[in-house]
Amino acid sequence: MADEPVEEQPVTETPMEAPPRKNRGLFRLIKAVAFVSVIVVVQIVVASMLAPSAQDTAKLAKDIAAAASGQSADTQDEHGKEAKRQEKNLKEVDLGTYNITRYNPTTNTTLAIDFELFGTVQEEDAAQFQHHFESSNARIKEQITLTMHSAESADLTDAGLGLLKRQLLEKTNRALGEPMLKEVLFSKFNFVER
Repeated sequence: MADEPVEEQPVTETPMEAPPRKNRGLFRLIKAVAFVSVIVVVQIVVASMLAPSAQDTAKLAKDIAAAASGQSADTQDEHGKEAKRQEKNLKEVDLGTYNITRYNPTTNTTLAIDFELFGTVQEEDAAQFQHHFESSNARIKEQITLTMHSAESADLTDAGLGLLKRQLLEKTNRALGEPMLKEVLFSKFNFVER
């Protein structure tokens, strides 16, 4: 038995192992992201080519505004030039110095507002404005005071004080009886909440 030949078993070759499934999934994910990216880039390029330029948008807005007012764009340009000429003929007028204190019982705070108020009128209307201002001075000061009393803290912290200026302009012109003031301007505007 010791001398018996040992039969050799045939060696079978193992086939090459397939790549793991993990790599296949990652490759598919990369392909999907690349495909979506290409679609997004193509959409952005097409949208930028079709979007109107800033000049086209401005011209379109001008045409729409002219159509809404029943004028041609050229007529509206002339009105704009006339308005610019009138702006050059403006004169500043003093509307007074104000020190307003307002108490808020809900928050138990006091708000102190100090400012100088100016307005602009056409030079040719300055004498007429002065006459109307002197004759309705109490009403104008009351409207200014009431407007400031009703102002919110957010209105007072606005850098341009735009809402307050519009409200004061409207109420002052109403108290004057005709729209002589073209603009309201603040000088030395301060407010403190305690």
